[in-house]
Amino acid sequence: DQILKKLYPLFQKKCIKRKKVSGRPYGISTLENQLLCLLIYYRTYTTQLFIGFFFHVDDSTVSRTIRRLEPLLAKIVQIKKERKMSEKELETLIIDCTEQPIRRPKKGQRKWYSGKKKRHTIKSEIVMDGDGKILKISKPRPGRIHDIEVRRKSDPLPPAKEILADSGYQGLQTELPNIRLPIKKPKKKPLDRKSKLKNKQLSSERIVVENKIGEMKVFQILAQTYRNTIHSYAIKTKIVAGMVNFKNGF
Repeated sequence: DQILKKLYPLFQKKCIKRKKVSGRPYGISTLENQLLCLLIYYRTYTTQLFIGFFFHVDDSTVSRTIRRLEPLLAKIVQIKKERKMSEKELETLIIDCTEQPIRRPKKGQRKWYSGKKKRHTIKSEIVMDGDGKILKISKPRPGRIHDIEVRRKSDPLPPAKEILADSGYQGLQTELPNIRLPIKKPKKKPLDRKSKLKNKQLSSERIVVENKIGEMKVFQILAQTYRNTIHSYAIKTKIVAGMVNFKNGF
């Protein structure tokens, strides 16, 4: 209901005024039902044909409805680029990459193949503050690219006092001296007790990002094998991240 209240004036301006000039009525008539259609699709990621049965329309109408609302919804809930950040947000940043399987591409299969997941995947980097507010989502990258390379190809991080990351960013400490990484186990030697405690402490602080990734993957469109086109992945990821922020009061 809160999203609908913000979406309504934008929908009137961008869609209804144009529709009055020309064109047949929308298959799904009310904005409430159109938004519900999109949210059901994101939440369940079932087929558009199946969703069409609920609204007595065909799958092409569902597809047009989703494409119509996505750019409008992105203006309301997606992660916004903040030019200025508060001191609280800059105290601690947590970064992590999330990976999702995709269908095998027809071309360039090798670059999308993840050796870690043993399948074709797409990945994005999430940047959030210590309170769990998602601040940035990187451009989607092929699954073959390592986490540290995703970071290097993404926008520079804000000048935070401390950055928390997992072992996938091992080696980044030479570029970011304020980053905290897990202590790597030496060859043929176990970690000492002090190192284990430090790793445990880091994990307890980083659990925030894992929880938020889990909240995003409640929306099955980011959890199941991604069936849509790759170029539409970024906007869907940012809309879901924005809804997670919205739900948590950010």
